[in-house]
Amino acid sequence: MWYDNFANKRLWEIFEKISSVPRESGKEEKIREFLLTFAKENGLDSTTDDIGNVFITKKADAGYEKVKPLALQGHMDMVCVKKEGSSHNFDTDPIEIVTDGKYVMAKDTSLGADNGIALAMALEVMTDRSIKSGKIELICTVSEETGLTGAFNLDPEKVEAKEMINLDSEEENVIYIGCAGGIDLESTMSFKREENKGLHTYEITVSGLLGGHSGGEIHKERGNAINILARAVMECGKFSLVSIEGGTRRNVIPSTARAVIATNSDISKKIEKINSKVKGELLTSDPDVCISFREIEKAEDVIQKKKGMKIIKALYAAPFGVRYMSTAIKGIVDTSNNLAIVTTDKKNITVINSVRSNTESRKALHVKALEYYYSSFGFKCITDDGYPEWEVNRKSAFIKNFVKEYQAITKKKPVVTAIHAGLECGIINKRKKGMESVSIGPNLFDVHSVNEKLEAKSAERMVAFLKKYIAERK
Repeated sequence: MWYDNFANKRLWEIFEKISSVPRESGKEEKIREFLLTFAKENGLDSTTDDIGNVFITKKADAGYEKVKPLALQGHMDMVCVKKEGSSHNFDTDPIEIVTDGKYVMAKDTSLGADNGIALAMALEVMTDRSIKSGKIELICTVSEETGLTGAFNLDPEKVEAKEMINLDSEEENVIYIGCAGGIDLESTMSFKREENKGLHTYEITVSGLLGGHSGGEIHKERGNAINILARAVMECGKFSLVSIEGGTRRNVIPSTARAVIATNSDISKKIEKINSKVKGELLTSDPDVCISFREIEKAEDVIQKKKGMKIIKALYAAPFGVRYMSTAIKGIVDTSNNLAIVTTDKKNITVINSVRSNTESRKALHVKALEYYYSSFGFKCITDDGYPEWEVNRKSAFIKNFVKEYQAITKKKPVVTAIHAGLECGIINKRKKGMESVSIGPNLFDVHSVNEKLEAKSAERMVAFLKKYIAERK
């Protein structure tokens, strides 16, 4: 077997079994059945809720009935990507695991250690009969990767514990005690079109930006393609706007954007000038940024001139990036906004901003500020329901004790911090009244890609820690 030289063979046996089961987000039927069967075969209780989450319980051992129940938590779905040309079928084929002795990887596909290793670690701990403990509950959620669906719809009555260890983090010796919540603002403006009276039509494109995750990389001051494009259009002098498009996903900093304008001005030197300026500004963060243009077939109509100018001015001056740094944890972003997507059709333009904050009041404050901003240009604004933050609670006895025990057991001082991205902890804490959480995990690299790899010894150390921590809970 590929894990013959690893110390904790039981862990890797379970991980291999999980990896053999198809479990793409939204297609968790087979992994759910596997988990229920595994629980039954190993003397553990199990149940599900209406959304399809699985709950597995190890009863308290004799003499440990008064120990507070503890929840372990991970998600059962994975992001499925494969190399170009691979014949792998994620609906039917097992993940083919390989190792170089240090890292566990997959052949030509994502590994799915995010978050399959969480389930494997928890099940290895819960089925180790040498460990005596209080009641342990494993919460296995569905569709974390595509909208945190399982966490949002989790039945709190299925969980007794009010202390939880989330196992979905990706760096050993880091304990997360907070995360960002988020909300999206959609701003729409209607307009009329008028005839393009003989003006030349140009397509202006911004490309070459690095983009990145709008939570984990928003602090890197990378360029925003939508904002840069608005600057470039404004440099063109007199123009009429035909269309503007940019961004692909709400949680990704836009790396490309494109506008079509009609003008009789010679824009070549103007674009060259703004391209040079932006390259200088982003020399370190986005060295390959490029603003280019080309003349295209004459547009039949353009957006009414005043409305077109309002649109470009709004995007030119739009707030984006880091708004506040955390006062609770040094060096962590507290509140940010991603100017994420802009689209136009024949009658409307839509701008989507994605706001994140680790503080509930600041999230509400910034969303309201954005509403005021866009409405001042004539946009109509709506928000979605968003998802809750997990605010840092320095007074939590559970968190204080967990950090203390982690250091005592591992002989390492952990980094205790928060993350400016969403974790299921924030949602589950809200769903289960009184729940307190921490989030930990083994060293994982390049998740959601064909280069995903898991450090084997790190996962084994994590299991050893969990066993000792659980056994010592009083």
